[in-house]
Amino acid sequence: MSERPVADRPTDQLAGQLGTMAPHRAVLRAVEGDLMWPVLERADPAAPVLDIGCGDGHFASIAYGAPIDVGIDVRRVELLEAARRGPEVYRNVVLASATVLPFADGAFGTVLSNCALEHIEDNEAVLAELARVLRPGGTFATTLPSEHFAELLLGSTLLRAVHLPRAAARYGRFFNRISFHHHVYDHAEWERRLAAVGLVVVEHHQYFSPRAHRAFDAAHYASVPHLVSRKLTGRWVPHPSLVRPYHRWLRRHATEPLQQPLGAYQFVRCVKAST
Repeated sequence: MSERPVADRPTDQLAGQLGTMAPHRAVLRAVEGDLMWPVLERADPAAPVLDIGCGDGHFASIAYGAPIDVGIDVRRVELLEAARRGPEVYRNVVLASATVLPFADGAFGTVLSNCALEHIEDNEAVLAELARVLRPGGTFATTLPSEHFAELLLGSTLLRAVHLPRAAARYGRFFNRISFHHHVYDHAEWERRLAAVGLVVVEHHQYFSPRAHRAFDAAHYASVPHLVSRKLTGRWVPHPSLVRPYHRWLRRHATEPLQQPLGAYQFVRCVKAST
């Protein structure tokens, strides 16, 4: 199988993400870039690649060194931003719901979805559609919150440490709610749901260690200046000088081993069964 060109992919994913993104998102996206990029590298250049939930294209512009054939999203404003990044990021962008994909059966050889499926309420429809547009033998890869997402947050951890388990549980539920997580399942449940649409899991592991996830939670509060900057100027980074201290703080979390015995997130790679 041919490889896609990856020469322009940044070696320091965290620095690239921090330059244009709030710190809590940057550290997680840096890890996910290292997880998802090999899937794209192995994709057959002759078989189109679909990205479900491409957003404004920021993640793809940093994480990948080769363009993706098609990105879809339901948010028009963000999709327009993805289009403005040019064909070196997405050759085509389509305004569409992942529950009703406007593509023919077997149209794609690879389907990617980076932390998007958990935000879509009709999970069964999304899985059925992505399996439909994936050719037999094709690859589907996704990142998702794990069943440990809520319990590993810094707030939940601290509340349990002072013997407030109910408050810890409420904090976790609150965070899942504001993160718009409709589906937070363990590996067995995802494997069952994927198998129901003909997708066979060939790789699964958790990532983002408890320590990294606690830093991720703390970074939300440290990101307040970035949120204010976003509201006032449209830019996430108030001043370039802020990047360096965040990079020093978060670097060890962004470069930890991608496979963790206990992680707040999970990576899943599937192959569509041949018929």
